[in-house]
Amino acid sequence: MWKEYGTEGVAITSQYKRLKSALNAMSDRAYIGQVRYGAQHLLGKTANIFRYITTKRSKYAHEQEVRAFLWVPHAHAGINRHIDGENRLHPLPLTHPPPHVSKGERRRVDLQALVTSIVVSPWASPTTLDEINQSVRNKGDKIPVQQSGLSRYAALLP
Repeated sequence: MWKEYGTEGVAITSQYKRLKSALNAMSDRAYIGQVRYGAQHLLGKTANIFRYITTKRSKYAHEQEVRAFLWVPHAHAGINRHIDGENRLHPLPLTHPPPHVSKGERRRVDLQALVTSIVVSPWASPTTLDEINQSVRNKGDKIPVQQSGLSRYAALLP
């Protein structure tokens, strides 16, 4: 996955119970669960936005992803703009959002309680590793930063 998502990137690691705890501390309705891969579980069902949010194509099954999201309904936003009057799902919104609806919501989270470690790509330079360590220290966090265990094999990796 390093090659696919970032040869100079990082992976933020956590645990399910830590993520669930962080979400439970919020006043919004939070949802967490494993992503389902492929479309078989969608066949014959009526449109349900949660099914689509937690589904990815089969080719990503190796990721074994957990997804978390907050449901923050806006009192004046109206109905789901991807679903028409006959409950048919459309790939793009059918209407523009009302101007008073924000483009996103921010929530504070205790990173120290949520993140167990930061793993740096096996191809990242020592300078990149140092920069990430320094950035974590500058924020006052004590989150462990480590090079990927695959680094010793980086020359052999595809």
